[in-house]
Amino acid sequence: MSTVNVSWKTLEEKGVIRKLNGGNMGPPIAGEMSGRNIRKSYKELNLAFARLHDTPLDNPNCPLVDIHNIFPLFHLDASDPRNYCFRHTDDYLHNCIVEANTPVFYRVGESIDHSVNKYFIEPPADVDKWIEVVSNIIRHYTQGLWNGFHYDIKYWEIWNEPECGGNKRLDPNAKNLMWLGDLESFFRFFSKVVKELKKRFPHLKFGGPAHCGWSDSVGGIFLEQCAAEKVPLDFYSYHCYFDNPFGWIRESPALVRKKLDSLGYDKTEIILNEWHYFPGDWHRLRNDSTYKQNMYNNEMKGLNAAAAIVAVMSLWQDTPLDYGAYYTCSTTAWGCYVTGSRKETPSYYALKAYGEIVRFPVRTVSSCDGENVTVLSGKDAENNHALLIAGFSTGDTECSVTLDREIPEGKCQLFLLDEEHNLSPVPEVEISGKTIRFSNISNSFVALIKLKK
Repeated sequence: MSTVNVSWKTLEEKGVIRKLNGGNMGPPIAGEMSGRNIRKSYKELNLAFARLHDTPLDNPNCPLVDIHNIFPLFHLDASDPRNYCFRHTDDYLHNCIVEANTPVFYRVGESIDHSVNKYFIEPPADVDKWIEVVSNIIRHYTQGLWNGFHYDIKYWEIWNEPECGGNKRLDPNAKNLMWLGDLESFFRFFSKVVKELKKRFPHLKFGGPAHCGWSDSVGGIFLEQCAAEKVPLDFYSYHCYFDNPFGWIRESPALVRKKLDSLGYDKTEIILNEWHYFPGDWHRLRNDSTYKQNMYNNEMKGLNAAAAIVAVMSLWQDTPLDYGAYYTCSTTAWGCYVTGSRKETPSYYALKAYGEIVRFPVRTVSSCDGENVTVLSGKDAENNHALLIAGFSTGDTECSVTLDREIPEGKCQLFLLDEEHNLSPVPEVEISGKTIRFSNISNSFVALIKLKK
């Protein structure tokens, strides 16, 4: 059994704990009467926002969010409310904003298209009309247009993964999955849309384009084009699927920040709004059903994934990243619930643990000597304290947490996520003077310690 020593200085402040825990998707509206009502447990995640990408994939037979769902017959009059279908999206946003108390980050465009014949990801034939449709969607949800709402939706993201390619290992002629034009045509589209929408709604934030990952050859060139054309970019977004929480997902925000600053975009926010622990083979995931089921049900949602989730968001505190969004916080194959049900997985409890630590927003000083272990601590306005620990692939571990003051009797509580606990309270915690000791039996673990004043 390995030993981890943690130093927790509750009396020494270190800025704030940033609420970097956005998520993709909200509570589904489809199937809520048959066991998929997750509004209560979703609310307990205390997410920074819900990004509305791929939402139709989680809501069969519900035409929502995507442009072709809200305005299905593009040849019709964009100024006539009878040509829009808002009902399902209205209910979905109600689930997020009202029922789950979670702000919305609206992805404008289309969901990924895995069909052979692509149906909705052609470049818009009439970009001016497309902008008019989007403008009316914005007005419906933020200005009350057509019996709409006055939701405080600040972020509007234009498109998603324009460079996302099909599986050319199986089919050399495979089409892209998100944009059927080339990247030059996408940039022209993006530039025009952002410039016009920013003129119409200067108080809102527009950006994108949710690149598949960060690279100088794609993201760097895109940002150079934006700078050359003076695109008013409020935020730049990209994605990362990873197997090591201490690697690229931690390092890339600094590279993006350096590029943005070099181009004069020093106020542009960085949003990594699709990320997930994935220690596997993409080719096998898409073509081997047995492998796929094991990855979806175990590897990508188990304890290793849970520890990676907490580690990543803890490590991000000391990077230039402004927001992240986990993919997904719903009942999809990539979700933090068991696919097709509302049963919570270790990934869910990891997200919930981080949702708890941000309730203690004044960051305090904490450190540890364990390899592949992260710590994050804070306090709230009432001077209650919390410490979040994640051990990624550490094996059975004994933790010794030493504070800078005596621990009052009956004021300390440990919540553990391991093979035997689902972030549940652990009564058998050894407390002596200034030290808390506990152990776990699993390959990875998450621990949350709360200390009342």
